[in-house]
Amino acid sequence: MRYNDPSSQPFSGSVIGNSSDPTAATTAQFGAFWGELAKRFASNEKVLFGLMNEPHDMPSALLLSNLQAAVDAIRKSGAKNLIIAPGNSWTGGHAWTQGGSEATSNFLYKLVDPLNNTAVDVHEYLDEDFSGGHTACTQDPASNLKDLTAWLKQYNLKAFVTEFGGSNTTGCATMLSDLLTYMETNPEYIGWTAWAAGPFWGTASPCCTDSTNLGSLEPGSKAADGGPSLYDTVWLPVIQKHVPKQLQWSGLATVSGGKLTARCADTTQKTRKL
Repeated sequence: MRYNDPSSQPFSGSVIGNSSDPTAATTAQFGAFWGELAKRFASNEKVLFGLMNEPHDMPSALLLSNLQAAVDAIRKSGAKNLIIAPGNSWTGGHAWTQGGSEATSNFLYKLVDPLNNTAVDVHEYLDEDFSGGHTACTQDPASNLKDLTAWLKQYNLKAFVTEFGGSNTTGCATMLSDLLTYMETNPEYIGWTAWAAGPFWGTASPCCTDSTNLGSLEPGSKAADGGPSLYDTVWLPVIQKHVPKQLQWSGLATVSGGKLTARCADTTQKTRKL
């Protein structure tokens, strides 16, 4: 939702709210879109509202204006669902305080939700350029997230890591486990989703393989050569053990958590909620 035209993502297209671009949707139109969408899902307790995917290369003040318009419209619609709001610079946790005066940390604490049910949206890959495109994991998660964590504590905010992943190497196994342990031991992080599963991927890999087709986190998927997929080599041995034994299964998700019940027998669950 950074652009008018989703087919232009992630590198081109008109930036929402850019008043110098006559083809760009306005901030008001972005808010109206979210207000209409929120009405349709307000009664669905299984829905969270993720406002925009990986905004980047835009003024952080404009990003804040767009997000505020969306939050205002969602709450005006009567929807109480948890909102997930991204930062600039591809919403990377490692980059949260970087960028000088344009750093996300200088802006997103100003986002106002009258229900105080908004968390920040974080993507954090572990490869050399944080893109999730490479096989080798080289970025220490604790070091790269410490400034974001301090910022969350300072402003009493919460974060949801909606994208992370790694390949089937020993180094990635260690760093993925370190990342999940870091989130478990820092209550500022209220949930995570690993990238990615779903039959859409087939034998292709959504991240972290240098374009080698090793399959995805989808149960039953296979690599292109018929071998084990990332479900077999990453989800089962590394990520699954970090799914909490108790999860929130009913009621609207909130930044403060809900009633926890025993995890169901489906061990392919990929979302953690506290």
